Amino acid sequence: MTTTAPPLGPPAGRGRPVEHALDPVTKDRPPAVWGLRVLATLLDSALVASVASLATGATPSLAALPGLGEPGGPGGPGGPAWTAGTLLVLGILQAYTGMTPGKRVAHVAVVDDRSGRPIGLPGTVLRWFAHVLDAILLIGYLRSAFRKDGRTFADSLLGTVAVRTTTPEPHPLVARLRTTRDTRAPWLRWPRRVTAVAALVLCAAAATMSITASSGGGQQMSEQQTSCTSTGDFAATATIGSARSFDMDSRLGITRVDITRWQVAVAWSTGLGVDSSDNPEAGDLAARLTVTSPDGRALSWAESPGASGLDEAGVGFDDAADGAWFSLADEVASVVVTVPEEPAGWTAHAELLDDGAIVAGCSAPVPAIETDPADLW
Repeated sequence: MTTTAPPLGPPAGRGRPVEHALDPVTKDRPPAVWGLRVLATLLDSALVASVASLATGATPSLAALPGLGEPGGPGGPGGPAWTAGTLLVLGILQAYTGMTPGKRVAHVAVVDDRSGRPIGLPGTVLRWFAHVLDAILLIGYLRSAFRKDGRTFADSLLGTVAVRTTTPEPHPLVARLRTTRDTRAPWLRWPRRVTAVAALVLCAAAATMSITASSGGGQQMSEQQTSCTSTGDFAATATIGSARSFDMDSRLGITRVDITRWQVAVAWSTGLGVDSSDNPEAGDLAARLTVTSPDGRALSWAESPGASGLDEAGVGFDDAADGAWFSLADEVASVVVTVPEEPAGWTAHAELLDDGAIVAGCSAPVPAIETDPADLW
């Protein structure tokens, strides 16, 4: 007689094993709320801006998504590079963990809509560029607010979905690394709350730097001027002054100063310590100034007469200014030269011209500006 064996099943007293589902959207992982996605973007943008500001003094756009601002923006040299580098780090974190620091704080993860796992670096880069479609009139970003699955155009194109969780299914690479760590170096494990706290601290500091940021600028002029007297037939005194323009940015108590321009000015006068009664008659006088650095570089500029000091708006040494930011008694001509660096220790050679002919000339050191702009903040 043939006996049929009973079908194999779980041991007595135990339920049938449940196969683990990789559906990205579950009861425990619902689609991320639109407001949380906005919060995550703002936190990541503040982080990008803060890194660039700390590294270079740059003040880039607070947008970590294309179409909402240009990464890099104005600021010191290297700002765009630091911005791009920070975006790359955030992209790698999202590619293999599903989350950036901002998304971790907001409990948002971006995963594949079939496997529920992070999509890797190539997919993350493509998704970032696909956000260009979302940026058109912001339609794509707003679209996610009215869809049940919360998808933007980029999500639909790349097959991704944003879910509310901090524990998505691990990317295969991350899973292998975790297995290797647990086997060879279990002491490297740390509680998830440590990662969560680190992300929260980073985002809080970045947000504070962005919210408390203040900026300004100003102009500083040398407190003292130097002078020299001509030795030619035309008696006159040349007064030399220096000035600088600067921008300042302060975030979280850290102040950055960016010197935007250095200038040297000379003003000629026939009434300062000289007897000009015997001066020959002259037409329209003009000033010429040559500023020479210790290594021999020279910059010169000649202008028509008519320096009048500061105007009513307080602008005294803009490129369009007629002359020096200071005025003298019996002033006959002045000129301003812009130099590429601090001119302290340079030599200024001033000349007074009458219809192109030199009628007076002398040299004097360029005075230094002693006050640090940061002391004025």
